[in-house]
Amino acid sequence: MGIFAAILGGIGGLCAIFGIIITLDVLDLGLKADLMKWDFWLILSAILFLASIAISVGYKGEISD
Repeated sequence: MGIFAAILGGIGGLCAIFGIIITLDVLDLGLKADLMKWDFWLILSAILFLASIAISVGYKGEISD
């Protein structure tokens, strides 16, 4: 479960970086779809970060024999 939390955190970090790149117009992707909005990527990164924290805390709370 710790690996899954790390994967979610890493994907969340990549989404945050992609949202910042779109906000600053570093790359001209030429796509004006809804998935190319900065708020979508930053909200997705926040959700993934919160999910990784929840999984990490839930995993540490389990009692194993």
